[in-house]
Amino acid sequence: MMTERRIRADEIRAHAVVLDQNGAGLTLEGVTIKDALDLSATELPSLAFIGCRFEQEFILRGATVEGLFLGGCELAGIDARDAHLRTDLQLCAGTRSRGLIRLEGVRIDGNLSCNGALLEGPGGVALRADRTVIGRHVIMGNGFHATGGVLMPHVSIGGMLYCARGRFANSGGVALSLEGAMIAGNVILSHGFKALGEVVLRAAHCNGMLYCAHGSFENPGGVALAADGVQIGGRAFLGEWFGAKGAVRLCDAQIGGDLHCVGGLFQNPGGVALAGERLTVRGNVRMHTRFLAQGMVRLDGSRIGGSLNCSGGQFDHRGAVALSAAGITVGHDVVLGSGFRADGAVRLNHARIDGTLDTEYAECDDLAIEDVHTGSPSHSR
Repeated sequence: MMTERRIRADEIRAHAVVLDQNGAGLTLEGVTIKDALDLSATELPSLAFIGCRFEQEFILRGATVEGLFLGGCELAGIDARDAHLRTDLQLCAGTRSRGLIRLEGVRIDGNLSCNGALLEGPGGVALRADRTVIGRHVIMGNGFHATGGVLMPHVSIGGMLYCARGRFANSGGVALSLEGAMIAGNVILSHGFKALGEVVLRAAHCNGMLYCAHGSFENPGGVALAADGVQIGGRAFLGEWFGAKGAVRLCDAQIGGDLHCVGGLFQNPGGVALAGERLTVRGNVRMHTRFLAQGMVRLDGSRIGGSLNCSGGQFDHRGAVALSAAGITVGHDVVLGSGFRADGAVRLNHARIDGTLDTEYAECDDLAIEDVHTGSPSHSR
């Protein structure tokens, strides 16, 4: 039987400080750290813990660390508030935390990588990173699983946010918050991404694209994706088996490319499936070909630089308004053509369309087009 290797926290602290003075790193493998490892307010070399068990919280408050790697470790939580990491912070390879990961005010010059990490947050919060500054990428995918909210309001990310194949579970609460975030690259919530609870992108700035193909957003009866006031430099891709159970909100959002919802499923029966009032889209809005909304779609007062194409789309809100686009401004065409079907009414009153309004072969309970101005002859059903 193998004897458990145990080490005191003060031994690690003393050794790490000496190594930092010599410019060397510290690696520990397969050890149990008995008490709270408190490395607060110290200058530290690169630290690597592989297959280690921390019986109490790992504390790095205000520390300056060359880099930190935790692979296959068991943690009781990390408190690294106001720390500075000169390279990466990696919680990878099956590292599991039974306590809160606190990264508020941290500066990470490299990547924050949590690929494959399992975070079990007490009190409904797994990770807090308020106003954290990350120089490169944030990676929470490929088996990452958080039970409890991952809260990163007002975070600054110098690269992309990558959460493909990541799972964020906080049913009835906030699963992932990036409210007010500044993200230089793309936001990838796709291909196996799953949120049980609300995903918040409210007032966030993303210079790249928002890509959610094959992403699952579930908050039935509430808001699945809250992105009011979001600014996206490229396109917003909410299609190709994107699925939302709960409302998707894009009111007052600005999108530099297309809003692509082809093949998207928006489910909020009896309520608002997609709220996009006063939405600004420089490209096209594509809600055609396998698009399905169960609940109302609202685009009132929106401005679209290209076309609004809903041919082949299905809008289900029986006995009420299924698609409301009153006062919309469209730079090219509005196509409610072949295959368009609304189980409910369609409202386009006071729309300004520089191209053609095509409603030929459209099926809906009622079509209101009072005071619609078009730049080309319309094709009516």
